[in-house]
Amino acid sequence: MDRFATALVSKYTLKIPPEHDWFAPLVGDWDIRYIDSKDGMRREVKGEWLFRRVLNGTGIEDLLLCPSLNPECIMTIRMYHAEGKCYDATYTCEKAMCRFRFVKEGARLIGTNLDVPGEMQIFSDIRADYFKWNRVTVLEDRTQRVDCTIYASRKRE
Repeated sequence: MDRFATALVSKYTLKIPPEHDWFAPLVGDWDIRYIDSKDGMRREVKGEWLFRRVLNGTGIEDLLLCPSLNPECIMTIRMYHAEGKCYDATYTCEKAMCRFRFVKEGARLIGTNLDVPGEMQIFSDIRADYFKWNRVTVLEDRTQRVDCTIYASRKRE
């Protein structure tokens, strides 16, 4: 591993209190099925999602890799915000960059897009070997439309 990667990737530290270490179950490598619908056509593609602890244990970074999507690579870094007891995140790909704030509601991690009102990312059904992710749009009547879903299964060693 080169010096950059060694300096970036880190192990767990007590900088994130255990009760707020919400993304810990996601650290590792995942096989994914990405499903969306565009112009009335359902699309399903396979890929992988890689999560790592970074920056001396204060954050979680991930890479979403789907070679058949455009963009094919998405990176998010989530930094724990102790004062707010939340995570501030930056999501970026070839076409866009957005900021999110993640809070925990019950067993779900809900990220609200700070740049695009009404857009959310929701992690749910988080288990040792599985989780689900949705990108959701909150419509004017306050109903939610699921724009895409990812089903993730932990990669086997």
